[in-house]
Amino acid sequence: MSKAYISLGANEGKRLENIQEAVTRIQNKIGNLIALSSLYQTPSLGFDGPDFLNACIEIDTSLNPLDVLDKLLDIERAMGREPSPEKGYQSRPIDLDLLFYEEQIINTLDLILPHPRIAQRNFVLYPLNEINPELIHPVLKKNIIDLLSISPDKTKPKKSPLSDWSPAFFEKREILIFEGNIGVGKTLLAQKIARQYRVPFLQENFKENPFLKKFYEDPVTYALDLENHFMEDRFQQFQTFIYDTKGNSSGVADHSLFRSLIFAKINLSPSDFDVFKKHYLERSKTSSFPVKVIYLKHTIDRLKKNIIRRGRTFEQKISIEYLKKIERGYQSFFSHESKYDFCTVDLTDLDFVKEEAAYQIILLRIKAFLAFGKNPIKPHH
Repeated sequence: MSKAYISLGANEGKRLENIQEAVTRIQNKIGNLIALSSLYQTPSLGFDGPDFLNACIEIDTSLNPLDVLDKLLDIERAMGREPSPEKGYQSRPIDLDLLFYEEQIINTLDLILPHPRIAQRNFVLYPLNEINPELIHPVLKKNIIDLLSISPDKTKPKKSPLSDWSPAFFEKREILIFEGNIGVGKTLLAQKIARQYRVPFLQENFKENPFLKKFYEDPVTYALDLENHFMEDRFQQFQTFIYDTKGNSSGVADHSLFRSLIFAKINLSPSDFDVFKKHYLERSKTSSFPVKVIYLKHTIDRLKKNIIRRGRTFEQKISIEYLKKIERGYQSFFSHESKYDFCTVDLTDLDFVKEEAAYQIILLRIKAFLAFGKNPIKPHH
């Protein structure tokens, strides 16, 4: 995978929605979003027109530079930007420029890299400086922060809060399910999204399972009781949740029904699991509702640290090997058994609790998934 930087701008129509849509389409066609600037408002440059909204993003892509450029032009056309016979600059619903592609220097009729006007445009330098001030321009041999300090452009773009990025969710009735290993952050993220978008939230009722602490002390004896209780409780919770949210458009949950299958397969003997699965499938026949699954990932070491930090006594004995088994269980389920639309969001470099940019990147990744109904382009590691 290669890193590329893209500039986005719009001064025609619904500027913010246009830029959000462009980021969604870029993730679907070009690569995975890994860095995001704030939005900046700047006057039109070289012509009279409404102010522009500008931003920069960094992506991971497997495409070569010329293919990236072609896809950007395709996105512009799909969003209503048509070639104009008039010379010079003019208003446009979206403007997408490939700024950098790794450290490549290209000078052809079709493509010039780095983009030839980066050093003269504060509406590019400001957001780039926010993402990566130490990024070196391979031709000018200066980093972005130095280019900004000597820029001939004296305009000062007006910066908006990163929270302004937040894309529209829940435009049709569906339940967003957040899944993942123990300690990955499902509840924190699901709660945060439910609170922001003012939709009902369903939290797993794990504290009420009387066999949980006993299971961690004696897994062989209590595994079947644990999994049976979890399964019945999850089905009951979801049935109540779906009934209670009938008057609302959507909801958010920090666990799934199929979680029972994944953990039971790990914790039960093959014969017990066969019986368990038959019971699960029978119960599932009466529990059908629209679901989109967001599978959260973290490194095993980080999961272990999160478990230790949150301090639940009964969890402290969870081994790294057990966490690895769970990870493999999810991978197997999504590869061979799952009928749900799902996307994977790797949280390794995304601290959504402390960093607003990380949270907005997650929202925009989910938005791309919801818009196109498939797993986005290969996640960043």
